[in-house]
Amino acid sequence: MALIKMFLKLLVLPLIVAVTLIQWVGIFLTQFSTVIFNLLAGLMFLIAVAGWMFGIGTGADTLRMLTVAFVVFIIPHIAEWLIIRIAAINYGLREFIKS
Repeated sequence: MALIKMFLKLLVLPLIVAVTLIQWVGIFLTQFSTVIFNLLAGLMFLIAVAGWMFGIGTGADTLRMLTVAFVVFIIPHIAEWLIIRIAAINYGLREFIKS
């Protein structure tokens, strides 16, 4: 049994490296995209509110644009949630190696 467990641990080592690299790349891309997406969502929000205040757009157009701004704002948070799940997988694999 110990031999099988040692063999499985050796098979998991490259998987840990791959998951760690995916996690690091994901963290970098998430942090980079968060800045861009927040600026874009803020700009869309301001344009929607200004268009509604100045009477350029209707209420339905404003709500549609605010919904799009919210979706653009939420995308990095969804990516961050996925990165947390990848980190949990990584730590689970590391605990398997330690056991």
